[in-house]
This record gives sequence, C-alpha cells and structure tokens, in this order.
Amino acid sequence: MKKFLMLACAAFFFSCSSNDDESSNGGGGGNNNNTVAYIQGKMDGTAFDYTFNNTATDTYLYNPISGFSGLGFDRWYYYGGMTTAFNSSFTPSFTIAWNNMYFGEGGDESGETAAFHTTVGTLPSNFLTQAQDDNHMPGIEIGYEAANGNYYSSKEGIQTGSALSVSNYSPGTTAGTKTMTVTGTFSCKLYNDEDPTDVIDVTNGKFKLILSEFN
Repeated sequence: MKKFLMLACAAFFFSCSSNDDESSNGGGGGNNNNTVAYIQGKMDGTAFDYTFNNTATDTYLYNPISGFSGLGFDRWYYYGGMTTAFNSSFTPSFTIAWNNMYFGEGGDESGETAAFHTTVGTLPSNFLTQAQDDNHMPGIEIGYEAANGNYYSSKEGIQTGSALSVSNYSPGTTAGTKTMTVTGTFSCKLYNDEDPTDVIDVTNGKFKLILSEFN
C-alpha cells in the first residue's frame, strides 16, 4: 500500500489565524496564546519541550503533515503535526497524527477539501496497531525520532493505560487553505521499530497543533 506524505512549510503558518467563534470547549495546553505550536511532556521522566513561537530564537520548527494511504485510485487521508529540532539533521522530532480520517473514493480531492473541518472536528482517541492502520481504521499514530536516528512508534506495541484527549478545536483558513488548531493532552508508550524491547514511556504530554487540509 502506497503512503504519501506532505509537509507544509512552517513559514506558511506564521500568520495562521483561527476563528474562535467556531471553537468548541476551551482549555488544553498551558502556553501563551501567541505560541504557534508545541508538543511537550516527559520521556522516561525527563522533560522535553518542542515549542515553535515564530521567533528568531526558536530551536524547534513546526510543520503540519497531511497525506494519504492509497490503494489503486482510492485514498484514506490523514492529518497531524510535527515538531523538529532546527539543526542539520532535524532531530529529535515528534509527530502526532490521526490516520484514515477521510475516505476518498477515486481520490476525491474536492470532497476532502469540502469535508475537512467536519472530518477533523471530532478526532478519535484510540491508538492504532499496524494491522488496524493497514485496514484503514481511524485512530492515532505517535512517532518520535531520536537524535541518534532511532525511530519509535506507538503502533509497534501495546498501549494499555495510554490516552489522548483533544480539549479545544479552532477552525480557520490561511491563504485559502483550511486549518484546524487543536490542543490537548496525551500519554503513551513508544517502541523502537527495530527493537521492541526498547520502549519510551511518555507522560504528562500536551500539544497544540495546526492541522491542514491536504489539497
């Protein structure tokens, strides 16, 4: 199955605005409202803070990610956000994504665009296994790439006791592209994709992400 990924340039969202009048319940995150995006928490008890503020002193960048898994001409679209270190290797990086959120029969690019705010207006809270993702079940995938290049994923092992909750949705548009800013909290286990005995326990996680339509 082919999987296509699109990273939108972080600069695209420097002026991103949202319509707070359309937001659902408030809350989520503890950062200043001027913060563009962040993923924060503790990994094995050690705090991490991957925050993008759109300032000259930023050490992390943010990119919305959108793409699809394809089978023939059909597409299952996913949406998420990635924070990456601003260095030559762009590591460490942290990604939160919601997979298989919109089914586009024959591609259905116009339908994906039209439905975007509804599609991501209520995001699922279940963590996906690899088999569930292959079967196009909607759900969460969290990934982490360490500075040494090791990659860890929530899909590689059990997630008993893990949780993710979105507490605020704020739809908007930037340069004609539909966006959804989401804030919330999470905890999970991340498994080395080459050594399942190497596990990172993520606790006290929180995020603010700007999701973007694919087209």
